[in-house]
Amino acid sequence: MSGKRDQTLKRVANAARGQRVKESALILPFVGMILFLFPIMWPRSSEVGADAGTSTSTALIYLFIVWAGLICFTLGLALVIKRFGVGRS
Repeated sequence: MSGKRDQTLKRVANAARGQRVKESALILPFVGMILFLFPIMWPRSSEVGADAGTSTSTALIYLFIVWAGLICFTLGLALVIKRFGVGRS
């Protein structure tokens, strides 16, 4: 009797955990958009001076790192979602 209850509790916990992972995957595009917009707020080196501003190459390196990080994070989320079987009946 206790074993059946434990299995039910584990299923419910896994379903809740999988739902949280699924919701975080839905938020990921908005987080990526905000991270991609950060270089717009940085002062340019041509406006404030070479020492104080950010160069274009630094902004491009930042964008590439964010892009690669989003890909890796999405891959991790996809593997976790597959593990929990979110969306399966």
